[in-house]
Amino acid sequence: MVAERLVVVMGAFAVGGCTVPFCTALPENCAAEDGTTDTGGEGTDSETTDSGDGDGDGDGDGDPPVPIIYADNPAEDYTRVDRMGMPAVNTVLLTLKDEYNAANPVDDGSLTLLNEITGVMLDLHAALDDDVMDAGLIVGSVPMCMGQAQPLIVPDTLKIDLEQEGTFPNGRALTDPVIDVTLAVLMLDLSAPNQDITTLVGVLNPTANDVPFSDTFPYLAPPH
Repeated sequence: MVAERLVVVMGAFAVGGCTVPFCTALPENCAAEDGTTDTGGEGTDSETTDSGDGDGDGDGDGDPPVPIIYADNPAEDYTRVDRMGMPAVNTVLLTLKDEYNAANPVDDGSLTLLNEITGVMLDLHAALDDDVMDAGLIVGSVPMCMGQAQPLIVPDTLKIDLEQEGTFPNGRALTDPVIDVTLAVLMLDLSAPNQDITTLVGVLNPTANDVPFSDTFPYLAPPH
């Protein structure tokens, strides 16, 4: 059984230089799919929340919805078991996953982490450089590609500057070709003529989801 205070933190989202963890609520305070809030006590009636029509308890008196109460426990009450910021960093570029997951983004600039990423990139280039060159593209050296990637992946957070165009790697939309962009940064000489972070878009993967995304929350395509 998973301990009650075990929280999965899937990454961090940096806004204006502040890193905000995704998951903050304890299980006993999280809203269920039916709109109820479980307080965790035996024999305690669940409070019902409303979709926001102004009548939280459904009796027609116009009372506002009952708010969901989120936990405000200190960080040391939680255990991080996973984290992910930029696509492919934790899944592809790292083998010391337990150490990485337990660390904080502020520690990502450590020599150990950078050396491990460099080692994985050496293997990646050894396996794929010939294929990239056969496609008529100019491969970057591993030190060059590390220089291109390091500002994006150290620290490993997903960042957004609201004064810049909101496309990956500045934020991340469902429609952004994140793997194609990431591979371009890791493999190509982005200073070469006619090469940039979008060079591999449409070359390796489909350019769109097979089913259109929704325009309402949570924006994902319906199951199919």
